[in-house]
Amino acid sequence: GLIAYLNTSTGAGLIAAPVNQGVAEWGCYGTTIGGTSAAIGIGQANTTLIVNGCGESGIAARLCDDLVYEGYDDWFLPSKDELNEMYLNLMVNGFGGFSNANYWSSTEYDYEFAWNQSFHSGPVGGGVGGNYKNANDTNARAVRAF
Repeated sequence: GLIAYLNTSTGAGLIAAPVNQGVAEWGCYGTTIGGTSAAIGIGQANTTLIVNGCGESGIAARLCDDLVYEGYDDWFLPSKDELNEMYLNLMVNGFGGFSNANYWSSTEYDYEFAWNQSFHSGPVGGGVGGNYKNANDTNARAVRAF
């Protein structure tokens, strides 16, 4: 994977998987999962809330949670702020092989929407907004903490 974020004070950080885990729904449209946060360091907890609160298969959080790569099985869907670090530190600098597309975060907006971020090149790149949880046109990219 690639280092997507490093806290130079604590040495903690995030490693991004080198490839997308797929295009998927966020899941559970019409249902509030509740308790998710946008903060750095909370993506794993968000992912656990989503996986435990949404029984749908093939959703973005489950794709990341189920990932086993390079001997690690502690991958998760990044929070809104963690996803932004991936954009700023990897995509903007030409690393990570990201699709010219939107990516899900593990941060819920409400019963209908979840936060995603544009990884498109050009002026729309980096934009953050809500997308319908049942939209099946958004990518999932797992991260793990170190």
